Amino acid sequence: MVDIGWLAQNGPCERYAAGQTIPCPGGADGSERAMYILLVGRVDVTGAGRKPSPGISLFPGDVFGGSEYFTDKVECVYTAAFDSVVYVINETSFHDLSWSQPDIVLAVMKAAYIPQGKPTNQVKTMQEKAANAASAKAKTMQGAAMVQGAAKAQEEKAAQEAKAAAPGTSAAAAVASAQQADRQAPPEGMPAAGTFFPEGHKHYPGITKPTYMRLVYPKDYTCPVCKKTFKDYRIFASKLYESAPMRYDMRRFYTDFQPEWYDVITCRYCYFSAVHSCYTESRPVLKQKIENELAAARASILLDFDAERDIDFVFTSHYLALLCADGYLSFAVPLRAKLWGNLSWLYEDVGDEEMELLAAEKAAVAYEEVYTGTRLTPVQEQTTCLSIAGMQRRAGIDRNIKKFLYQVKIAKMGDKVYVKMAEDLMEEMRMK
Repeated sequence: MVDIGWLAQNGPCERYAAGQTIPCPGGADGSERAMYILLVGRVDVTGAGRKPSPGISLFPGDVFGGSEYFTDKVECVYTAAFDSVVYVINETSFHDLSWSQPDIVLAVMKAAYIPQGKPTNQVKTMQEKAANAASAKAKTMQGAAMVQGAAKAQEEKAAQEAKAAAPGTSAAAAVASAQQADRQAPPEGMPAAGTFFPEGHKHYPGITKPTYMRLVYPKDYTCPVCKKTFKDYRIFASKLYESAPMRYDMRRFYTDFQPEWYDVITCRYCYFSAVHSCYTESRPVLKQKIENELAAARASILLDFDAERDIDFVFTSHYLALLCADGYLSFAVPLRAKLWGNLSWLYEDVGDEEMELLAAEKAAVAYEEVYTGTRLTPVQEQTTCLSIAGMQRRAGIDRNIKKFLYQVKIAKMGDKVYVKMAEDLMEEMRMK
């Protein structure tokens, strides 16, 4: 698999707006001839000529334009389906790649002799399915590229990207500027890009927690989907100190740290995301249940794994994990409950009350599914019932909260700590 993260960081890269044709092989107006590797977005390929032949779609990691580069025959037309970033392979970058990334050079040379206008044996079934999924999702993105309902913000973003990619600006600077625009645009209060975000989710620029790095350490993880090994972070649990009692919705508070920022592990290669235990325990994943949605997600977002972690990265990893939860069977429901609970707390921290209530309600519903459909120990029953009652309370709804609190109290061989929490919440409800 082509390491698109490395390519994005090292350049040269160019951005193309939705509907813009990518020149192959280039070379006009004194520019260098080039072929490309797609880093983010989707590129549709059709046959050139008066009667274009039906085409295919390319996704991040695909190489294109090689045939035109070496033969000067324009056989295909390459069009950005929505805002896309490509790595530009010209004489200079080809020489650099041959020394630093020989595997990528091999992939480029192989692709150079495969006619992109026709499906071949190397066009994977997963890509064909992903093309259908991405095409369906693209219908909801007309006229706004990847940002829903933010036309003005999109125009400003395009202007910034055009300026960054203008002559005289280094390719590395253009990529950095484009990635920064992706993290910050649309402005705070505008909807976020990406079709797997729920309506109402926004960008929250500038929120980072650099002090959290003192309480995590790097660890190698092997992705259960693509089988590649990558580095992420694990929490120093022994170094955490509680700063307040556990809240009635089961949220814990620690001194200078909130674990939700590092609860989800995301593969930097295929974007598979799940909570820590899914990577460390042997839990089979049904890849076929998530491959379409995951491929479409890779085509619409670009995560910067080497930048300082910010809240937008944390939100994105959680929503990717919700998408990937369908790959598990019996564990899918409790996984969704935990993720929605985390999201409600994260929205609480950024002060987005509307999304906090939405996530809390979804968490309550998911925990009810756990309660009714899972065999629980007495303590698990207590914590699940407290989560249901607590999340309903925070969401401003009451679907028999007292019943669940009563179940906490009468659980045989339960924990007295949870009994006290249930009693405290009952008393709070009586007082109001």
